Amino acid sequence: MTKPIIIIGAGAAGIGAGLRLKSLGVQFLILEAKDRVGGRAYTDNTSLSYHWDQGCGWFHCADVNPLVRWADRLGSTYETMDRSENALFWSRDHWLDAEQGSSVHRHINGRFEAIYAAARQGIDIAISNIPRGHGWDAAIAEEMVKLMCSDEPKFASASGYADYDDTGINWTVTSGYGDLINRMAAGLPIRKNTIVSDITYHKDGVRVRTNSGDIDARAAIITVPTNVLRSRQINMPPGPVQDLLDLMEGVPCGSYEKVAIELEYYPFDPLDCESIWVQPNSETNPVYFQISEHSKPILIAHIAGQQARDLVSGEPNDMADFAIQNLSTAFGSSFHKLIRGVASTSWQTDPFIKGGYSYARPGAGKDRPKMIALDTGTIAFAGEAFSLPWYGTAHGAYQSGTDKAAQLVQCLGL
Repeated sequence: MTKPIIIIGAGAAGIGAGLRLKSLGVQFLILEAKDRVGGRAYTDNTSLSYHWDQGCGWFHCADVNPLVRWADRLGSTYETMDRSENALFWSRDHWLDAEQGSSVHRHINGRFEAIYAAARQGIDIAISNIPRGHGWDAAIAEEMVKLMCSDEPKFASASGYADYDDTGINWTVTSGYGDLINRMAAGLPIRKNTIVSDITYHKDGVRVRTNSGDIDARAAIITVPTNVLRSRQINMPPGPVQDLLDLMEGVPCGSYEKVAIELEYYPFDPLDCESIWVQPNSETNPVYFQISEHSKPILIAHIAGQQARDLVSGEPNDMADFAIQNLSTAFGSSFHKLIRGVASTSWQTDPFIKGGYSYARPGAGKDRPKMIALDTGTIAFAGEAFSLPWYGTAHGAYQSGTDKAAQLVQCLGL
């Protein structure tokens, strides 16, 4: 019997690799540790009365995003209106007017322009070291940077961040991003609840040890998040693979959590707005709440960095309480009466995810391209962390998986 290529992880990268191998007529098997497909693309259909994405939810770079074609092919729906610069702002005790809101967006755009400008000068410093303004506008801009890095700006490299090739067009996946990845995976050979503990070279290929037995394969494509690999919960052989894992220490996953709050109705007119920003006082960070489009009234708090880690490690209701308290500041104590359901994520404590998405640390801004270029033979790697222009995204993960599968097939002469 012909040995297959083993793909470890059934997220967007693993599904992308599987689809490419299928199109090339190469035998393969996808092993997934969790009891579901999608990885960090997970559409939750049960915690509230309407679905919501616990993980990725936008077609970023939608004008060039390869998953848009899959959505069209499979009947997934998405919003083609980019509402990312339409927001409402609550500062301390009042709503900002249109002119003040425009000032916020100018600060956000200016902050990212400064990051890219520093990178063009070859400066590999922490984003927090790039001079910034003060006040409400600057605080929101820095919070947006934190969300885009999935960690504190002081931990993230400016030059590493600027590898992302942002077209600035973002569309909400209204039918669910996780749902799309599941549709793409239909018919692929996927073995769920299969935990990989060890990978070794073996007889012109590799041997993959799992909780359900050993599998001999021609090669393996590993697509799990960098924090899982950095934890060394999968034993790897010496040589180039270990060199790659050493580089990965400079490209960890940050922390990114969400709290979804279903309401009886919105206590404001959502218009065509994407979000609400709330800052109760000058001592607290602004909080971003996504307005769920084309669904029942749902507000989704996005929390990243140290604040996300602190809330996840606290009491079970800490994240929900944090989100509700912030909204109550803007809408009054009666806001509680509108709540019909609350659900929170826990990506940081999931043993098969261990965080948000990848970023480069200061001084390691060039480690991502080094990871991508490193030849690790028949134990190959793919995922959002291995996508130079689209890291941190589902479509970057997918493209990395498809490219790595094609490259591996060519190297093996299949």
